[in-house]
Amino acid sequence: RYTSRLVEIHIDPAEAQTSTVQQIALLACNLTSRWARRVSVMVPAGVSLNERLRRDGHDFLEQRISAEMRSADPFGDFQIIFPDPAAQETGGEKPLRLFIGSWRNSPFNKAVLTEEDYVVNAQGWAISGRRGGGDLRTDFVNRAEALTPAAGLAASIGVADLFKRAVGHGRENWMPDFAWSLWSHIYTNDLPVKAETHLATNSINLGRTLLAGAGAIGSALVYLLDMMSLSGHLTLLDRDWVELSNLNRSPLFKVSDVLFDEHKTEIAARFLNRHTLDLQIIKGTWHESAPRIAAEPYDVWISFTNEDGAWAEVPFQLPPVVIHGTTTSGWGFSAGRHIPRRDDCTLCRLPRPEAVFRGPCAEGEIESEIAPEQPARASLPFLSAAASSLVLAELLKLNSPEVVQMPNDVSADLK
Repeated sequence: RYTSRLVEIHIDPAEAQTSTVQQIALLACNLTSRWARRVSVMVPAGVSLNERLRRDGHDFLEQRISAEMRSADPFGDFQIIFPDPAAQETGGEKPLRLFIGSWRNSPFNKAVLTEEDYVVNAQGWAISGRRGGGDLRTDFVNRAEALTPAAGLAASIGVADLFKRAVGHGRENWMPDFAWSLWSHIYTNDLPVKAETHLATNSINLGRTLLAGAGAIGSALVYLLDMMSLSGHLTLLDRDWVELSNLNRSPLFKVSDVLFDEHKTEIAARFLNRHTLDLQIIKGTWHESAPRIAAEPYDVWISFTNEDGAWAEVPFQLPPVVIHGTTTSGWGFSAGRHIPRRDDCTLCRLPRPEAVFRGPCAEGEIESEIAPEQPARASLPFLSAAASSLVLAELLKLNSPEVVQMPNDVSADLK
């Protein structure tokens, strides 16, 4: 039932040309198409993509949005609609609506947001979410380009709210009014807030980085990394080919990847080959490659693979800085950092056999007012994108001398 609900994603016309809104919009539309079959995207016509976001021959925002949605689900009813400020609302089915941007200076803001609508935005390191209805409130007191991880998390949480309404979660469990800084991990329900702008750049030198695991979270991280200016060396490790079941939780993989039996590492490498990156692929498991990996002078290991309890062994490999991310089997996501001899490690933080950090990735049990006696399990694509956003934020912070003083572990439960 929830897949057939009518969804509308509204992109602020006054801010559609900004990289912040474009990054949020691209990921939000992509993730929504992974579970919703009827989606209309309200976007101004002819908005040029930010230079960093141009790829695959797409120069305009509506082009890339449409292409990504259709490549995720060729049979979905996806429409790009160029809004008209003078248009009158018509009757018919009431859509679930997500608004992207601040909506403070838009000529469309008189078509007022209802108290059921949700608005997401980002500035600097911070993200915000707020319910519509009443006067349009200010979410941030300053104006700054959002860092890609903030844009990614804003999109993920916006889609999570759409999903919650689609499956029939009670209003008390919808996403709240909030602001969350990915720099300090200060969370507040009081808006507006001042967005922190430390090291505010969407350019990153990866040094020598190992990405171990190109599945749900790893592929989402690759999708977000491509929105930045990249340099350095990146090694991609995974053992799997793309399967149909991967399409409902990864913004990177397409139907064609399944049809042509593509390997996850090769897809990720092709996606990033437009950057000034030295890319290397390792096909196989962590255990098969551990001696080789330990001998390489990596600066960072990004750990997403836990086959055969790999996380319990990572600390004993004498690694450099390790950043890990995970989704739980119940609406949760988390990320953490381990600096040897300074931080607690993955073995301490995620001990086995704790069930909460095992089992299917990016899934959760759906309990709704519609059928409370029959909870179902479903893939939750916004979880993997949310976890990868946290990981990318930690990766960016490694350029800062303040990193050791910051929280080294963060988790959230969206249920």
